[in-house]
Amino acid sequence: MKWLPPSPHREAILDFITRARCTVIERGENESPLIQFEDGGLMELDKIRYDPDQAFHHAEQPDVRMRGEYRATQYSDVCGAIDELKRVFAEEPHRIAQDRDHLDSLLEDALYAMRRMGLRHQAYFEFGQKVARLAQQVLEMAEPSMEPAAQGAEELRRLWDADVECAQTQLERLNKLAEQIRDVGSQKENRLRQQKELAIQIYQAYEAIKGERNWSEEEAQTE
Repeated sequence: MKWLPPSPHREAILDFITRARCTVIERGENESPLIQFEDGGLMELDKIRYDPDQAFHHAEQPDVRMRGEYRATQYSDVCGAIDELKRVFAEEPHRIAQDRDHLDSLLEDALYAMRRMGLRHQAYFEFGQKVARLAQQVLEMAEPSMEPAAQGAEELRRLWDADVECAQTQLERLNKLAEQIRDVGSQKENRLRQQKELAIQIYQAYEAIKGERNWSEEEAQTE
């Protein structure tokens, strides 16, 4: 909690975290955690600021960008970096000559965010492959035929109609027909269990790709 930015920025980022719109990445004990946004941006928690026009952005232009696996960005998404570039072009064109480091950093931020989103695209692709394999298995599982059970039931009725005392004279045949019906029921139960297991695996794949993200219907409408 000590790394949270001041109000009203604190409330904005807490809302995003609560709704699982971003991921918290812990670092060292004396280092601010990082916030990984869905749109690829990566920012230090204590430096995050928010306003309706800029959305989430860095408190100031970071003097040093973290390199390696993580890179701190000035904005939470590609649009923020590009909007800042366009603002400089329109309002401070002299910075193209005088402050190339800032412009280069914005470009690298945008490219970095897209590379981070690329990792997510790959995860979705692998999710799709897995679900397709599982779905194909479901489609290939034919329902066991009812015909043996229907034939067994029909023959039992004929025996009963012909001889109400048939249990005394044809017990073995009656039992065999009853088991014939039970066998079809058992086949259907086994097939349903197999299909259920595949459905569970599809659900588990969904849960894995979703993670802690908020995919409620309400959240989907805000995308």
